[in-house]
Amino acid sequence: MAAGWVHQTIDLVAYGRTYAHVHRGKDAASQSIPGLRHRTVGHEWYQRCGRDWGFAQPYPQAAREVIEKMRETCGPDAAEEKMSADSHDLTDKTWDGLSREARLYWEGFFAWLIYHRDIVERWAEVDVARGRIKRVIDGEEVWEESPETVAEYKNLRREVSRHHKWRLRSVLAQYG
Repeated sequence: MAAGWVHQTIDLVAYGRTYAHVHRGKDAASQSIPGLRHRTVGHEWYQRCGRDWGFAQPYPQAAREVIEKMRETCGPDAAEEKMSADSHDLTDKTWDGLSREARLYWEGFFAWLIYHRDIVERWAEVDVARGRIKRVIDGEEVWEESPETVAEYKNLRREVSRHHKWRLRSVLAQYG
């Protein structure tokens, strides 16, 4: 399974927020269940792979309609959290198919990306220094204020620095 910081990095790129609480919540109920079996609890979208979605169409129309309904009734933040939860399971399903070497490579890439906030800003359009996310609102591109992003990025970078920077070194030694 992909580590929490990998999920958070993907969300930072995709949504401009790490949604750490979403990923902790998904995995909290299943902490005592070892290995892949942990995904029998709190990973509904993961369990529905092959039945309701697949890699060719990870978000079919029915799933998009659920998100849109949630946006209308609960607001855009709730809808985005639901997308984060679903993408957590998509990432886990993808991760399961990767070799150990490929997982190490992707972890190295995500660790490297966290150390390059200028690339995060240019590529993902997330300004982690000033707390802004480029969004399309009513058909117009705007920089939306997101002060939470600054603290979330700092926490994510601190975690990568403290526990995972060896992955970056390992990947650079192997592929560099």
